[in-house]
Amino acid sequence: MRVSRSLVVGTALVALGTGLLPAVTAHAAPDTSRTGSASVAPTVPAGVQADGNLHLYRDTNYNNYCAGYVGNSANWGSCRNQVSSLWNNGYPGSLDDVWVYYGPNYTGARRGVYNGVAIPDLAPYPFDAGTGTGAGQSINDNIASHKWTNL
Repeated sequence: MRVSRSLVVGTALVALGTGLLPAVTAHAAPDTSRTGSASVAPTVPAGVQADGNLHLYRDTNYNNYCAGYVGNSANWGSCRNQVSSLWNNGYPGSLDDVWVYYGPNYTGARRGVYNGVAIPDLAPYPFDAGTGTGAGQSINDNIASHKWTNL
């Protein structure tokens, strides 16, 4: 049962400060146990089936769509350092979570994003400490690449 495992593991890892993004699921009511506030509920469509994409938006609250990526991307091109909200709508299963990276070619600091997570405002979230150049900086307008993984 993927959602339950993600919720339990995600809550435990966030509590330990591992840098995995606390989140709201894109297909359910706001999960305030992981965010601490219902005010960050995503505005992405409820009940939408996974489409295998990491969706990127230039502005907060899923405005000004930039791109959707099915596979890994070593360089976000015109979206590089331009994204303020995102949605991991990947297919549940193996390699359904995402590492987002400070630098191109999967370099520099990174931060994990679970499958099904929609983040309307990236500003409060920093890259993980001790993971390279950019560590501790906000991920807002600072992501250059991403890679699908299992968190």
